[in-house]
Amino acid sequence: MLRYSEDHEHLQLDKLLLRVNTSVPNSEPQSAPQPTPAPEQPIPTPEPLVIDRRGMVRVFSFKAICAARDLLSGVREAERKRFEVILDRAERDDGWRSLPWRALPEKDTDRDDPFEDLGPEYANFLEVIEHLRTQWTCASRALDSAAARIDPILLVGDPGVGKTYFASALASRIQVRMDVYSAGGAVDAMQLCGSDARWYNSRPGIVYDALSLGDSAAPILVVDEIDKMPPHSGGNRDTPLNSLLDLLEPESARRYRDMSVQLAMDASHVLVIATANDARELSGPLRSRLTEFHIQPPTAEQRRLIIERQFGVLFESHQCRDDLELDEASVAAAAETPDLDVRPLLRMLRTGFARALASGSPRVTLAPSRQGQARRRIGFV
Repeated sequence: MLRYSEDHEHLQLDKLLLRVNTSVPNSEPQSAPQPTPAPEQPIPTPEPLVIDRRGMVRVFSFKAICAARDLLSGVREAERKRFEVILDRAERDDGWRSLPWRALPEKDTDRDDPFEDLGPEYANFLEVIEHLRTQWTCASRALDSAAARIDPILLVGDPGVGKTYFASALASRIQVRMDVYSAGGAVDAMQLCGSDARWYNSRPGIVYDALSLGDSAAPILVVDEIDKMPPHSGGNRDTPLNSLLDLLEPESARRYRDMSVQLAMDASHVLVIATANDARELSGPLRSRLTEFHIQPPTAEQRRLIIERQFGVLFESHQCRDDLELDEASVAAAAETPDLDVRPLLRMLRTGFARALASGSPRVTLAPSRQGQARRRIGFV
């Protein structure tokens, strides 16, 4: 039931008195009737924070940008101009960035499945693909921007199984920016959240760059070799682990702060894809925030599909003869090599492609590098 305050009752009473006095001139003052109670109505519930009609969310608030600009008043002119340019990037489009799934509350439409053609080439990632597809569908129907996100994932597997290659293909498929943070050997959080603004050569971190330079609120951030990140956090908030934990936790990610520009931003939609060789090396708090998947080496058929797709990419991005084609015998030999990782496989393709361009040959032949042949002869694993 709606409850009226005393001020509201006095206001209603004044209106009634005014109506009586103006309708009956020269009459004696009359006692005002009691206001009629309003009919019972359901208490309106506040509307949820709805995503913008264009399927966008506000990553950088105008108030936060103004506060960051105010801090530049005492900075030397050259540095102030440099930081003004950096802050201009955040202010682009009034701080709004798009969500790749384009959630529109007033329309119940489904976009084309962005994961549809990832299956054949990435058969060893099928569990990951299905998980992402489910999360994508859920995020695309979210009305609250806090719910329109995909949880961070951890890809565990031997070196060269294609973890980073898969992340790159995913970024290309959903058309978002991808950045790689090398967690192995990181000793501070500068690369993630920027260096101290008091430094002369201070610069923003990778999270600010991804959100300010890109058009998406959900760029992909690959945290490579996360199992090699120093496990201790201590009381220092500037450690890589603490900064990454803040990014992985939705509540703290909505106020993620870059130390260089002194600006808080909504980084809660950033899609974090961590890679590791051994998940047992991760700290408990870090591992608990990631959905874990174990990736097997690609099959011979997958390696062949990888070669063919990447050849198509090279063909489209270079000036080359129209009849250039892959040498099927060398492709089959490379694909059937059981211990050949994705990295050397692509290296062989790029080398063969470059040789074909240089020689004018119509055929791209894949041949193992001399270094790889020497390792096999010596017996290195």
